[in-house]
Amino acid sequence: MKFEDIVKLLGDFGPYQKRLYFLLCIPTISIGIQTIMTVFTLGVPNHRCSLPDWDNDTYAIQGNSHARAVNAAFTSPIEWTQHDSSCFIHDQKNGTGEGLTLYTNTTRKCDSWVYDMEQFGSTIVTKFGWVCDVKMAKSHAQMLFMLGFLLGSVVLVAPSDFTGRKKMFMVSVTLHVVSTISAAFVSNFTSLGLIYCMIGMSCIGVWSNSFVVGVELVGPSNRVWTGIIVEMFWTFGSVIVTAIAYFVRNWQHLQLIGSVPTVLFLTYYWLMPESPRWLISKQRYEEADIILRHAANVNKTTLPCNMFSGDRLDRKREVPLWRMFKRPSLVIRSLVLFFSWFVASIGFYGLGLNVANLGGSVYTNLFIAALTELAGHASCLLLLNRIGRKVFHCTVMIIGGLCCTATILPVLYGNGSLNWLTIALALTGQGFVVASFDIIWLYSSELFPTVIRSSALAAANIFARVGGTISPYIASLALVISGDFGPIVPLIIIGTTMIVAGLAALVLPETLNNPLPDTIEEACRMKRGRNIRYHTGADYTSSQGDEIMKTLEL
Repeated sequence: MKFEDIVKLLGDFGPYQKRLYFLLCIPTISIGIQTIMTVFTLGVPNHRCSLPDWDNDTYAIQGNSHARAVNAAFTSPIEWTQHDSSCFIHDQKNGTGEGLTLYTNTTRKCDSWVYDMEQFGSTIVTKFGWVCDVKMAKSHAQMLFMLGFLLGSVVLVAPSDFTGRKKMFMVSVTLHVVSTISAAFVSNFTSLGLIYCMIGMSCIGVWSNSFVVGVELVGPSNRVWTGIIVEMFWTFGSVIVTAIAYFVRNWQHLQLIGSVPTVLFLTYYWLMPESPRWLISKQRYEEADIILRHAANVNKTTLPCNMFSGDRLDRKREVPLWRMFKRPSLVIRSLVLFFSWFVASIGFYGLGLNVANLGGSVYTNLFIAALTELAGHASCLLLLNRIGRKVFHCTVMIIGGLCCTATILPVLYGNGSLNWLTIALALTGQGFVVASFDIIWLYSSELFPTVIRSSALAAANIFARVGGTISPYIASLALVISGDFGPIVPLIIIGTTMIVAGLAALVLPETLNNPLPDTIEEACRMKRGRNIRYHTGADYTSSQGDEIMKTLEL
């Protein structure tokens, strides 16, 4: 008997699994909130140097005299850009003219600024003055946030194969509560960077461990729902924080409002069970039996007596991750999956930077991006169980890459008149990238065997976080390369890598309606292009259940 047989007897997605799954989805909202919150807490408003002789200077013009003072300080015989007035001001002359300070044509760097409060209000950038010469401090802070995702994949995700899913989930939740609330009281860059790194670690720890627990107790006919709907909760979190930020423009208040509710997640110590599949792999049969029989009672189903006695159970022991790399077929499969994670992360964050730079209101742009994400999630729910994981993954990667590279045409030949087409292609590409992220989480969890599933997902996450870490630098190539070719270089890189990843995925096996592999040997038997079906929750009848029960009772 395999664990899949027990799941079939419980029901692929009975009331117990639904309750547990919904419970595990709720923390994902907080992950979406904390990730998108940095758009607002680290927002850089329009700014300029403050007038040295104006005590109550503001970015907004206060009247005619204020307008004349601003013009005198910043107008020049040569054309000034927004950056010039943001960081430089004319030197003062001795004496005044008509009550105004007189300025020379020479300039100097300023050491204080006034900010446009219309869009962001108070942010960490305005608090510490991270503009001009220290403007990279924001990028460094974002880098540390993404570095936390990478470190968390190693420290908080991989050990769950040995110490338990629940234990590492609770460690991640505790770190999440402490770090997110502490972020509202940072006093310098060092403390902010450390806390951001901790938030990133906790986010990936909460996300991955809850995801694995949810998937391991669900039958194959419903793994699409469990793999995709959790992603929607992340999107709901981004919508929630965008709505709150629209009304709360103070970064500290926003951080606290989005973080204090995470204290409730500490109650998961009593609400969340350990993964029975993991307990069985650790030969902790009594604990697994209690959880499974409680699930059967809730689902109103029956399990055989003494499931774990004698040789009835097909016992599997966990193995170290490196054992997977002794099989050539698994080496190729792992490299393809790791590359797909890497590319999906570059595309998601790289295109996200483009969405933020579309112009107009940042709140409107983020709502549009959220709608695009929901469309990507919905397409996965509608199509993954119809056309399979492999075909859909390859399709979204290739079409998303083509959308990104197609923006070359309006950028080169539109002369600004086809900017709407560039935006449409970018948002369409964003939807396909989101879909690729949905698929790769589910697809990877179905391709890696139970004995190394968390460790393998942690390794895949490392590749994804490396991609997310370098994505800002790919986007910044538009500023480094001059001419019309500069803006399209990031899109060419993102689009090309997505197409290559989509083509490479053709070597992967299909997992639609297949049981989860428990051992490395079972994973090796998954052949490219084959689909070894068995009865799922959709077509599983009571007579088949009776047949399994009779077999187990022999």
